Amino acid sequence: MRCLARLWRYSVIPAILLTALPPSAHGHDLWLIPEANAESGKAVLVHANSGMEFPKSEQAPDPAAFQKRIWIGADGSRHALEAAGQSEKSGLLRFQPATTGTYIVAVETKPKLITLDAASFNEYLVADGLPHIYRLRAKEKLLDQPARERYSKYPKALIRIGSGLGDPCRPIGLALEIVPLHDPFLLERGDTLRVRVLFRGTALEDANLGWDVPGDGEAPSGTVRTDKNGEALIPIARNDLMTIRLTHMTRATADDHEWESFWTTLTFRIPN
Repeated sequence: MRCLARLWRYSVIPAILLTALPPSAHGHDLWLIPEANAESGKAVLVHANSGMEFPKSEQAPDPAAFQKRIWIGADGSRHALEAAGQSEKSGLLRFQPATTGTYIVAVETKPKLITLDAASFNEYLVADGLPHIYRLRAKEKLLDQPARERYSKYPKALIRIGSGLGDPCRPIGLALEIVPLHDPFLLERGDTLRVRVLFRGTALEDANLGWDVPGDGEAPSGTVRTDKNGEALIPIARNDLMTIRLTHMTRATADDHEWESFWTTLTFRIPN
């Protein structure tokens, strides 16, 4: 999958899609925050932040506990991303790029189990844009029942170091992944970024994407649903740091949980 050449402007996005939903009552997003001034030939630190208000971290994840840590070089090569401890409320990850170009970093958390009471779970489904699960619970007459959920997280970040080669539009095989269809480092305020959502390698239709920038509070700056091709347009409202996030949930057949959720974020910096 290569980056598309065409850009879109705000006018193509219906205003109704820019309405933000309230923050989820369940869970924290996990973001990988790239350095603002990374250089080739020097170690690059990436902050793993966990919280409700992007990019503020409420607790420091342990990067050594991540199930998978990877970075993709500008030449497409895959490497292990180093766990580099913790600093204040951030987990630290590190890699050393040899050349300029575009790099991708990503982690995968170990699945965890949680049990929520009926009211909390139903609120979570509404807040995170998961009406298909709410309707399924209603159909199965489970709306007044607690829910056992297994969840895992798959944050990814794009890092531009100088100029040069690199393909930010390449899927890297995460269970749930937001893939840009245009190089975000070529965009500016007022443009839109077309993205595709992949779930286990297949385009995910009707996924509820949210986008956020620092200072916009706990609710996302806006939301939009993917089309039949798993694609959506995300507005670029300002330069510098921004993230795109998504929670997807499926019905499970396991003995210890009925539902399985997958959380992902895609974080990058629009050049000033």
